[in-house]
Amino acid sequence: MREQHTSDPFSIAMGLGLDVDYADLGELKGFYVVYKTGRYIVINQNLDERMTKLVLAHEIGHDMLHRDIAENGGMGESSFFDMTSKPEREANIFAAELLISDEEMVELGERGCTIEEAASELGVHTKVAMIKARSMEERGFDIKVPYVQTGLF
Repeated sequence: MREQHTSDPFSIAMGLGLDVDYADLGELKGFYVVYKTGRYIVINQNLDERMTKLVLAHEIGHDMLHRDIAENGGMGESSFFDMTSKPEREANIFAAELLISDEEMVELGERGCTIEEAASELGVHTKVAMIKARSMEERGFDIKVPYVQTGLF
């Protein structure tokens, strides 16, 4: 987030005053809830570092975009990349935009990377890189990172 001059979701969560905790959530990857005057994100403690970062970025997206929904009940994720629900689609795009800069994607495209290679180099899931590429295309970028358009959008 530009105001905080970082794309690190852990720093951003702290700067936004979000309370982030970890618990064994079984199949649930994480959730976001507003309770009284606090805003909370709980992440499954059994996730690897890459997925933890993605879950946190996604839940920050819910905080920024869907706080009103969360005030009426928590928002939990058991599977990512569900693009059929508008709030989930928006949170996925938010996470992809946060974790990957436009400049990084352009540079990887200029180097001739595939979407899989770009994702690997960026340390993100391939579908996150795909969401970012599609988002950039929608904003008018000529993405040179080849990817297959799937049911993500």
